[in-house]
Amino acid sequence: MRFLIAAGLLAFAALFQSVVGPSLPVVRGRPDLVLVVVLAWSTLRGSGEGAFVGFLGGLLLDSVTYTQFGINTALFGLLGYCIGLPEVNVYRGNLPYFLGITILATLAYHTLYFLLLQALGNSMPPLIETYATALPAALLNALLVPPTFIVCRRLVRALAGWTQLRL
Repeated sequence: MRFLIAAGLLAFAALFQSVVGPSLPVVRGRPDLVLVVVLAWSTLRGSGEGAFVGFLGGLLLDSVTYTQFGINTALFGLLGYCIGLPEVNVYRGNLPYFLGITILATLAYHTLYFLLLQALGNSMPPLIETYATALPAALLNALLVPPTFIVCRRLVRALAGWTQLRL
């Protein structure tokens, strides 16, 4: 049941990011909503579920964007696994650490995304322009991760008491 909730959140985030995201009146960077959900879920549920949710989120984002298929899937799966390694105990009550990890994960995602696209032969702008977009995106993601974490935690706790009907 948790994975259905995660899939619903990720589908909404991927659609919102691909349809509404480019027209948001923000400075230069845009929030990576799927990455925000993956980071929040990974910190909540650990590396195993973080990798799965990251893979699923990347797959959904790859299916609604025009980039080469599989890049987001691989990167989000890797980030979901790595961010979930310390489990929730490290993040509990440590907001500066939580925000710092979000900023670092966003910058790592944008750097790896740039390098993969360049390795695949795409014509890319200079790396400094990528960071000019990635830094505002990292700050926006850091602002969005705590409320997303709270929503994910409440959904998981609300569904923890549900049991399946056995015949």
